[in-house]
Amino acid sequence: MPHLLPIDISTLALGRGLMQIMLGGLLVYVSGRDEQGHGIRLCAAGFLLNGLSLFLFVLQADGIVDVIITSANHLALGAASAYFLLGFWALGHQRARPWLALLMVVIPIVSVFAFEVAWPNARMRILTSAAGQVVFLLALQASLRWPPRPEVARIYRVLHLLVLVYVCILVWSYASVAQLLPITASVDRDYQRALFSVASLLFMLSLAVGCLALRFALIAARNEDLAMLDWLTGLLNRRGFFRATSQATNWRGTNGSASVIVFDIDHFKRINDRHGHGGGDHVLRSFADILRELAEPTDQLARTGGEEFCAVMPGANREQAWNRAEAVLARCRSTLVPVGDGRAIRFTVSAGVCEVAQHQSLDAALLLADAALYDAKREGRDRACAGTSGGT
Repeated sequence: MPHLLPIDISTLALGRGLMQIMLGGLLVYVSGRDEQGHGIRLCAAGFLLNGLSLFLFVLQADGIVDVIITSANHLALGAASAYFLLGFWALGHQRARPWLALLMVVIPIVSVFAFEVAWPNARMRILTSAAGQVVFLLALQASLRWPPRPEVARIYRVLHLLVLVYVCILVWSYASVAQLLPITASVDRDYQRALFSVASLLFMLSLAVGCLALRFALIAARNEDLAMLDWLTGLLNRRGFFRATSQATNWRGTNGSASVIVFDIDHFKRINDRHGHGGGDHVLRSFADILRELAEPTDQLARTGGEEFCAVMPGANREQAWNRAEAVLARCRSTLVPVGDGRAIRFTVSAGVCEVAQHQSLDAALLLADAALYDAKREGRDRACAGTSGGT
């Protein structure tokens, strides 16, 4: 019967450790300084510590030095697990559970103290630490159930399956140490360790690729979000507005009704001529802040043109929209926008209001609101006018 070539476990462990340290360094390099980058850096720390634990694994010494090396190996592995959990919680915008992260470190501490110092028993020490790794993997799998954005849902599903497979491999490997799976006795112990080492290498490599894929997918999603926002005011731009309202459920309330308000800052060219474009930008930002302050959480707010703004109010009737428009106009009248050198700008706004009929499209309602806005301007500005629902 042919025999497999012997595999040097120590060399394999060193190779795994070096690979993980390199992967950790790569993740640090691509992490950046944004919110998602913080989660990637935490995962990078997990890879670095995991690599360190493998380097410590192959070291050999006598007496107290061996105890110190063993303790450091187990602690590095536990700390790596804690950082992985913290990283994926941060990436998924999930509530961190410090007690669970701390447990990842406490288990190897107890394992080393109990079965390396107090009652030396290598098998129990290994099994206790392995149990901690199973807890870690189950917690990691649970965190992968809730992707932070639809764009990364597929990556989360793949990682979820990957962790589940690795849990099975881990249980199979360490159950043989506990002699709970007699069938594994037919496989040479060295080859069991080799198979587990290769599986661990592939798992960590796949986990690193998953982290990189998450990083770039989240960057792409963030850039797409930024393309939908007006850079000056932070409101939706015209493209973002029509995308956000492209589905009826996004701009109609649960009762199927909605209202729209269009705003235009009065004499905005005069403001730019008198105070410069910097002064005009201050007014635009101030007006956007007023809209946000008076809006409901479900409202869609956008800057649709130079000094033109729009608000879609799901579930609001004409009277509610009218009252909102009047509140915005009143706030603008009482607002002084500082532009430096002790100067301040007063500004007013005109508004057109339209309640959207059940059969009416958003485009048709916006046309009616625009017509009402022009009426407000013809009647002297600094006022709101209402359009009549109708059309198609």
